[in-house]
Amino acid sequence: MKKKILSVVLALTMAVSMCACGDGSSKDSEKTPKVTLGTTSWPTNMFFYLAKEKGFFEKNGVDVTIQDFTSTTDSTNAFIGGKLDFCTFASSETISPFIQGGEFSVVLETDKSNGCEGLVATSDIKSIADLKGKTVATQLYSVDHMFLLTLLDENGMTEKDINIVDMSIQESGNAFIAGQCDAACIWDPYFSQAKDAGGTELFSSADAPDLITDVLGASKAICKENPEAVTAVIKSFFEAVEYWKENPDEANEIMGKQLGVTADEFAAQMEGLLIPTEQEVVEAFTEAEDYTYWGYTQNTVRDFMYELGVLDSNEADCGDMIDASFVEGLVK
Repeated sequence: MKKKILSVVLALTMAVSMCACGDGSSKDSEKTPKVTLGTTSWPTNMFFYLAKEKGFFEKNGVDVTIQDFTSTTDSTNAFIGGKLDFCTFASSETISPFIQGGEFSVVLETDKSNGCEGLVATSDIKSIADLKGKTVATQLYSVDHMFLLTLLDENGMTEKDINIVDMSIQESGNAFIAGQCDAACIWDPYFSQAKDAGGTELFSSADAPDLITDVLGASKAICKENPEAVTAVIKSFFEAVEYWKENPDEANEIMGKQLGVTADEFAAQMEGLLIPTEQEVVEAFTEAEDYTYWGYTQNTVRDFMYELGVLDSNEADCGDMIDASFVEGLVK
């Protein structure tokens, strides 16, 4: 059955007049091009910091300034406002700004969720169907709200069958542990904490790793004016991943410090994520009707958002947002 996916809804009051690119994206033939990359605190985003720490960006001919943001709304607003050349996203967060006129392309899939988020419930709830009439906490319009509605849809239910309480993900996890709700759809570390407190895991992203993914966006301007810089950033990301695989202790220490956790905690968080290879990214970005990144972006996310009233039209071609050419160049 076709999976329906709810996208994260960004602030709809966000200006849709788009500036072409960040301050440092113009190509300078005599100097290493300078670009800006906006990101938030998420494990795989730390690989960009590792790439900078180990000199991969410099080796590949690009000078990257990484800017950390406290929320994806803030980083997206900066990106759409022309203050960044690159920006990391939860994949579903790209749809709304793109359809509103954002001049950017998705150029890299950085990870797939593989168990680091899910739906936890009290012990008397044994299945999704048992949630009928129950109170479920989650953050509205987050990726985990999307996850919850997808699970309901696959079980012949809708949000009308349950009582959704809108809280931040952290508050949702705390409310579940405190016995203030029957279930919660949340991500780590709150998902693991809720299970450790006696919650029953009804479903996790490990059961459907293609459902929740993260990506890197690049401004249309830098893709056109300095494609070599885009390739360099992507290549450096994969080199950082390889360095992590070959030097896990050192890499986990570096990235854990940047994320504000210990090396062991960082390693544990990475266990719930999958990093696709270059070839797997190409496959994910290839036009398809089945359940792939391209397929669900074009065929389900857009239409479901329209049904919810988030978008005024479902005519936009979200496939135009995806540009596989840069990763394709790395596998040839």
